[in-house]
Amino acid sequence: MKITVSCSSVQTTVDILDETEGEESIMTLGQLRERIASDNDVDVETMKLLHRGKFLQGEADVSLSTMNFKENDKIIVMGGKNAMADDAGFKMLMQYEKHNLSNLQKTYDVNLHDVADLERGFLEKPKQVEMGKKLEKKVKFFNEEAERHLETLDGMNIITDATPENQAKRNREKRKTLVNGIQTLLNQNDALLRRLEQYQKILNGEILE
Repeated sequence: MKITVSCSSVQTTVDILDETEGEESIMTLGQLRERIASDNDVDVETMKLLHRGKFLQGEADVSLSTMNFKENDKIIVMGGKNAMADDAGFKMLMQYEKHNLSNLQKTYDVNLHDVADLERGFLEKPKQVEMGKKLEKKVKFFNEEAERHLETLDGMNIITDATPENQAKRNREKRKTLVNGIQTLLNQNDALLRRLEQYQKILNGEILE
């Protein structure tokens, strides 16, 4: 079941009560609070969640199935200062995401668009071959760049002896979210490279259309 979370005019979608997702399923109020806090960079201890005109209340182990959620319901996040952003480790991750990973997504989008243009076959064959070679370098370089980002994230010192355990958990979860996002892009880029190689074989006459 998908619900919409609105926090400071930013809306995100969260899947809840989905038993097919196994251990990662959001089944309890505590899990929902942690997910919303992580996604929106707010303090789980001070935020309040408004659902259908009432604040969600209860212990962390309260099942969401008892709270009358419907598909596409909306939750409004109130309060919850960005206490996490004051933590040096969390701030480091947020800044890295802002200044590096958004550009990685843009690079992939550009490569995807260029490969799709090549596949349309509007250019003369010699120019298609030339463009294909250039795109192959760009797509392969994307993998190298993404791998460097993974290494950088892995080497970040986001937890110190002074970091509270709940903050340390949030920092680890934030890094995991960033790593998963990069790995998703890597998988998509591998598929894009296979598409490009397939089209280059057609251009070279190795595969008949």
